[in-house]
Amino acid sequence: MGLCIPLYDEEGNVEEVARDLLAAFRQAAVPLQLVLVDNGSRDNTRRLIGALAASEPEIEGVFLERNRGYGGGILAGMARLGGDREIVGYMWGDGQISGSDVIRVYRRLVVEHADLAKARRVERLDGWRRAAVSRVYNALTLWLFHVTSPDTNGCPKLFTRSSWKQLAPRSEDWFLDPEIMISVASQGMKLAEVDVVARPRTAGVSKVGTGTVLEFCRNIVKVRLGS
Repeated sequence: MGLCIPLYDEEGNVEEVARDLLAAFRQAAVPLQLVLVDNGSRDNTRRLIGALAASEPEIEGVFLERNRGYGGGILAGMARLGGDREIVGYMWGDGQISGSDVIRVYRRLVVEHADLAKARRVERLDGWRRAAVSRVYNALTLWLFHVTSPDTNGCPKLFTRSSWKQLAPRSEDWFLDPEIMISVASQGMKLAEVDVVARPRTAGVSKVGTGTVLEFCRNIVKVRLGS
């Protein structure tokens, strides 16, 4: 499987997240290609990714000179996943989703022969701001686009390679997740979900804020207007 993680100023999380994933996939005997994307970080994230890539054969680093946005970091990482990986996907680098939960999502995708499998956060310990933004996302996508998931932004999101190519998302900002879920619903693709608990951050700060909501609303208007 190929998995990418965008990282922006996550020096306090990157090593723990990477090692947790490696341990979970090794224990499950699932081969992993892990692409860590330094998305123009200003702290020591880049150096730590380089050290991990040098010491762990499953890890590859991608280093962007400037921050390309949430979606831009993901798209850069997805483009580097090997063509031999039949299952590809992405997740966050904030430590809120465990490696064991990623394995559960992977198995659900395989067992159900789904096009996309993702986490669905049924309990959130990640703070009121993230929860509030997600509620806005979810309410609008459910209402306007008949998205079938109550957790549009839930990650990891894992795809068959053919499904990822078919979806061909382009958003380089926070609209990437809604864009994908809207396309899944409109194309009638098979979605599978796994219930998870979103753990609290132990380091770093969330990049989600008021600007994220405004950005999302602008994109919603564009989609509705067909532009």
